[in-house]
Amino acid sequence: MQRNVWIGILCSQGIILGVVEQMFPALIAVLPGAKIGLTNVITLMALFTLPFSDCILLTFLRLILTSLITGGAATFIYSFAGAFLSLFMMKLASKMSPRVFSILGVSMIGGITHNFGQILVAYWISGAKSVLLYLPFLALSGLLAGLLVGLGGKVLLSHLNDSEFIKDHQISFER
Repeated sequence: MQRNVWIGILCSQGIILGVVEQMFPALIAVLPGAKIGLTNVITLMALFTLPFSDCILLTFLRLILTSLITGGAATFIYSFAGAFLSLFMMKLASKMSPRVFSILGVSMIGGITHNFGQILVAYWISGAKSVLLYLPFLALSGLLAGLLVGLGGKVLLSHLNDSEFIKDHQISFER
């Protein structure tokens, strides 16, 4: 029961962050679509607190509900590819954490692979190889965004066990 509540809380936070982030223009004018990826903070929290099957469910629900709210089918396709590729790659990296990758490294891998997934969809839809020229710029922005998201995730996870909700419901997390 408590795990379902936690999934609901993370899902609602992810939807809110996704909707809010879509309201803002790209951070860098020459990189259309480049965003910080605030919802990845939620993905990081899920990866470090839930079984992976719940992370998959959370990501899917968040994508579907955010797309229904914002009305973007094309956005859903790009978001789906980026979110799931980054989720699986972050899971692989987190398995090596903290020996090889810290939470910052896991997040940076997520930022890069999220953009890579979106570029693959753009290439698949357009068939234009020139789209792939955009990848180095998106990789750099994904690396920087992943660093920012990782810092936020690290702070949130470090304070998570101190929250009253966690203490009151005696929730134990998978580490």
